[in-house]
Amino acid sequence: MALTPSRRALLASVGTSAVTALTGCNASDTDSATPDGGTLVTDYTAAMTRSTGERQPIVAPREDSGDAGNAAETSATPEPLSIHTIESESGAAGFEFVDDATNVAAVRRLVSETAYGSESVLVYQTRIGECYRLKLNYVTRDPDGDPDVDFCQVIRDAHTACERRARDHVAAFVRLPFPGSEYGGFSPGSGGSCDPIPERYRNGSESA
Repeated sequence: MALTPSRRALLASVGTSAVTALTGCNASDTDSATPDGGTLVTDYTAAMTRSTGERQPIVAPREDSGDAGNAAETSATPEPLSIHTIESESGAAGFEFVDDATNVAAVRRLVSETAYGSESVLVYQTRIGECYRLKLNYVTRDPDGDPDVDFCQVIRDAHTACERRARDHVAAFVRLPFPGSEYGGFSPGSGGSCDPIPERYRNGSESA
């Protein structure tokens, strides 16, 4: 059933209190956990893919165990992922998408056009309410060089049919302007609302 304006208004009024949690932390947790002294990253590119119900949009092959007798079995069996970094063309080649995943062409283009000698791609996959879409709010880099990626949720277009209690899966691919060798990991965080970029990043920060 298509979402009516009255239902859309209801979702807007309760969105900040009833959104699906993405990583187990809210916006205030993400903000307070980000250390001072980081820089704002502005030169990034993002693309997202989505799938319905229990099917996650992307899977990654299991890593080769090194045992020649088991290599075929382990590499052929896909498993879901939640957080991943693509650092090379060979790493990018390992991704597979489910049949009903949306926007796959844009995601593949982002991954294939990345210059991995000087860039890298972060991958974050999570569940989300059917009536919401995931948005990349901003990206920062902490004093150790690790990227912090802040996501938020916004209500989908009024013409989108959805059920308030239903949940989908969404995956974000974020190309960063520095290689994966420059950092040891990354922190995805999200609350319900798209909060402003913290003041400490908006005043005098340079793009990483």
